[in-house]
Amino acid sequence: MPDNKRRSRAWVYGSNTVISTLFFLGILVFIVLIAEKHPWRMDLTESGSFTLSEQTRNVLKTLDQPIQVKGFFATAAQDETKARDLLETYRFQTDNIRYEFIDPDRNPELARRYEIRTYGTLVLEGYGRRQTVQAADEENLTNAILKLVREQEKKIYFLKGHGERSFESADKDGYSNLRSSLARDNYAVEELNLLQQAEVPDDAAVLVIAGPKKPLFPQELDSIRRYLDRGGRVTALLDPYHDGGMREFLAGYGIELIDDIVIDKLSRVFGGSYLMPVVSEYGSHKITENFSIAAFFPEARSVRPMENPPEGIHLETLASTSPESWSETNLKLLEEEGQAAPDEKEDRVGLVPLAVLAEIDSRKPAEKQSEKKGKEDDSIHEGKTAYLLVVGDSDFVGNTYFNLSGNGDLFLNMMNFMAEEESLIRIEPREKGGQLLLLSPSQAQVLFFVAIVLMPLVVILSGLTVYRFRRARR
Repeated sequence: MPDNKRRSRAWVYGSNTVISTLFFLGILVFIVLIAEKHPWRMDLTESGSFTLSEQTRNVLKTLDQPIQVKGFFATAAQDETKARDLLETYRFQTDNIRYEFIDPDRNPELARRYEIRTYGTLVLEGYGRRQTVQAADEENLTNAILKLVREQEKKIYFLKGHGERSFESADKDGYSNLRSSLARDNYAVEELNLLQQAEVPDDAAVLVIAGPKKPLFPQELDSIRRYLDRGGRVTALLDPYHDGGMREFLAGYGIELIDDIVIDKLSRVFGGSYLMPVVSEYGSHKITENFSIAAFFPEARSVRPMENPPEGIHLETLASTSPESWSETNLKLLEEEGQAAPDEKEDRVGLVPLAVLAEIDSRKPAEKQSEKKGKEDDSIHEGKTAYLLVVGDSDFVGNTYFNLSGNGDLFLNMMNFMAEEESLIRIEPREKGGQLLLLSPSQAQVLFFVAIVLMPLVVILSGLTVYRFRRARR
């Protein structure tokens, strides 16, 4: 009889255990189904590291087509984990964001197809367009999505009529590769002849002067000056021996051109020529932020910011050569004998600047020049900021060198900034600083007693109590 009671009790306990387990599993399945249909997340970090900004959430609400994100990272890289967390946060806000990660070393053909040059690159595809992001953060990713969604294309005009490089040409000196890259970034590229058109069009996001062989006429320079007065953006790529007649014009904005050619002994390490300086030093500017790839400038001239620029103009050196370089001013000796040596009295030795950006306020010395001529430009807008970017080479983005190292990426960064594309949405980075916890000796003792002694003791006593209770019921 006692055996029958024991079996009956075991059967009852066993049945209750099975039923309770099945009931518990059913509750879990029900909760999972609800969570899948109605996901919910809570960001417990003080800085809100896993919460998107309101601007980003508003952009994601407008998505009506899927966007595929391809992340090119080395396998098990730490940056991949951060990028995955960020993309997962985007995907939580909308089902139209999909992503995958690709190791460019294991998939070189795919990396070549998307022109991936560095680890950590994100490629976004959607709305029939493609955008590339070099730094995987919220600001860059959201702005790339905006570029995909926006139907309007910004226009970049290339000046012509002075022997400039043509973006139609597929020759080694042409800019067809550059034009293709700009088109992929949703830019419209057109030519502009200021000999036929008196003013730079109002829809010009950037005016590019690419390697003119003949000087610009004074009327053209006046048109460019008026465009800058309206807050325009001008990029001039000027080769050695050819300044396009812009020397005096640029001096009015604090940028100095010297008749020199840059020589860099370090370039021989990379199998190049002494006349192909390596750009290894970048300024602290939005254009070169997080940019650490070397660029090569074949046959470049120095572009120097003046020590005392005109009032209302701020100058920033964006790119400089290695410390082993110098700007050679004895061009005759270099051409006739093929030899050159730095002259500390005449030449600038080490860290020769090759790209300078001028930030120009609305009222600048160029306006005073027009006043001297008795002309008052009514198109000047108070408080408007213009930008003038001068680079001492036009070859570095030609078809031969565009895909060499960081040449193409550097120029596209320049265009994005000049066209105001890099700041479509400004999202301040969240600080992840912690708070220092200071404990008094008595507080430290209490914490030690509670965590090390009391809590384990409570667990042990609870276990013994349950054990004795169950033992007594048998």
